[in-house]
Amino acid sequence: MSSTSILAYEHLTFSVPVPNTRGERKKLIDDVSVYGRPGELLAIMGPSGAGKSTLLDLMAFRKSPEDGAKASLSFLLIHLNGTPIDASVMHKISNFVEQEDALLGVLTVRESVEYALRLHSPWLSRKIVRERVERVLTAVGLQSCAEQHIGTPISRGISGGQKRRVTAACAMVTYPRILLLDEITSGLDSTAAREVISAIRTLAVAEGIIVVATIHQPSMETLSLFTNVHFLSHGKTCFSGKVDDLDLFLQRFSRPVPKFVTPAEHTMNLLNDDFSQTSGSEQDRANGIVYCANEMRDFYLSSEFSRIATASFASPSTSAGGTRTGTPVPLDGINGDMSYLMKLVWNTYVLSERSAKNYSRNLLAYGVRAGMYGGMGFMLATIWIRLGDADSTINDRLSVYFYSVAFLAFMSVAGIPSFLEERAVFHRESRNGLYTALPFVLANTLVNLPFLFFCTVFFTVVCYWAIGLHNGAVPFFRFLAFLYLAIVAAESQVVVIAALIPIFVAALAISAFMNGFWMSVGGYFIKAESLPRFWYFSFHNLDYQRFSFELISKSDLDGLVFKCNNIINGSCFCAYPSSTPELCTVSGDDVLKYLKIDGTSYSKWSAIMVGIIVIYRIAYVRSLVTSNGYRSFFH
Repeated sequence: MSSTSILAYEHLTFSVPVPNTRGERKKLIDDVSVYGRPGELLAIMGPSGAGKSTLLDLMAFRKSPEDGAKASLSFLLIHLNGTPIDASVMHKISNFVEQEDALLGVLTVRESVEYALRLHSPWLSRKIVRERVERVLTAVGLQSCAEQHIGTPISRGISGGQKRRVTAACAMVTYPRILLLDEITSGLDSTAAREVISAIRTLAVAEGIIVVATIHQPSMETLSLFTNVHFLSHGKTCFSGKVDDLDLFLQRFSRPVPKFVTPAEHTMNLLNDDFSQTSGSEQDRANGIVYCANEMRDFYLSSEFSRIATASFASPSTSAGGTRTGTPVPLDGINGDMSYLMKLVWNTYVLSERSAKNYSRNLLAYGVRAGMYGGMGFMLATIWIRLGDADSTINDRLSVYFYSVAFLAFMSVAGIPSFLEERAVFHRESRNGLYTALPFVLANTLVNLPFLFFCTVFFTVVCYWAIGLHNGAVPFFRFLAFLYLAIVAAESQVVVIAALIPIFVAALAISAFMNGFWMSVGGYFIKAESLPRFWYFSFHNLDYQRFSFELISKSDLDGLVFKCNNIINGSCFCAYPSSTPELCTVSGDDVLKYLKIDGTSYSKWSAIMVGIIVIYRIAYVRSLVTSNGYRSFFH
């Protein structure tokens, strides 16, 4: 046997508990073996519910085999006697294309594919990146729309079929050793489906890529581009072999292919039991189109087709039934020899570049929010206009502080739609080994900070002097800094929630609840000392809105003097207890003492705010890791 590489998945089994039963389990995949060689395309077919996507997930290590039926997953190098590979190696040498397209809508087709390659192969020169991207775009028929945007809810982009091809191109451009495609032709017309599979085949042959694809009802031309086909029914193998042998197999099975029907369609008819309880037409019965998956499986296992399929992929390490031994699977620099730190820096840089481009183009990301902040600043400027120095305006000032912190923090929910789009892209790319959660969060943070700062400056400039807050550069910049910390903390809280609950309505509701909760325990609606002890010693001391409110209050009130205009019987009555009643004034320090926030420390409170933000960002990493199925921050 010639020296070649064989991908072997042997005796894969996967089951799930049956609801409302005592320990019963249903096997979604039952003793299935799949093989592939470089340059060959394997089609996995079967009716809905046959287990195609589950099988592909097992092959990609996205699901774990059941205990007691451990799957054997090996990338066999015959001349090295074959060695097993694990999930970490599989993620390095494979790419998975899911059924759903996850793309950033404001990027162009070319940019989407180019960023995928740059994240995967940082050592490639710009010239090689451009050449490879152009080659793949041409292969999948996207060169005519390469400069078009993918499309957003407010800006139409490319078609659904073109998006499908962009997703495939992002996977193909990295030239993986193994390419796993889940319903790659969904949404494509027959011509486009044929051309996409033809492009994948050409690239697979040229680069030695093993391709495994689940596919529904391909045309005869499309199916002929595949080397092998594997039919499933209820998680069991009913046929596996060469596409050209399917017609002969059906003849031997006494179910010959009728006229005007392809072998694949005829096989699907025989395996589909959704309508097995209803009688087909006389013509169907005459053509033998009745459900017979069990009979087909039994016939296949006892036939020469099964023996041929197994023997053609036999290797010295498996034919004798012995334990695999050999040299570890060589990666040939597929992910380069860069250290983890260098990869972290590079991925953070590229992701930051992409995020900056995304946010600068995406009106839904920060354009709408900047408009809202400017609008709220205008409302404050025109409603709380020129408060003056009368003691009757002190409560109005406190309302400005609270409104600025609480409601600007509340508006952080406007970033959820944009984040959910990024999250979907992160899941697709990280599961394909392009990067991990840490560089994604670092890039997101680095790019978010200046955008949030711009929004904060916009709001502050619009309303600060119109309201008549504390004059001077120092109080202004303190107000800006403390408000900015609150908005960053609110943003950090929202992304943690959205990372854990990627459903817009649910994330919106929980984020709104959390912001309302922090408002309630912050000490504005009810004095902090009047809070029940549990709330005071727990969440009140964890409330980022409380710290920001107290910082802004101290910054603005410190040094101000308010005139008490309420004179009764010649005596002066001030809105707050005054330390200078003889002057008929109340100082800002008097107000701070009454509110019991005169002990606020700029440095300590600011450090606490920064600590809260850091904790949220760590939780953000942890949330992405958990939702993506990884066990650590870094893998």
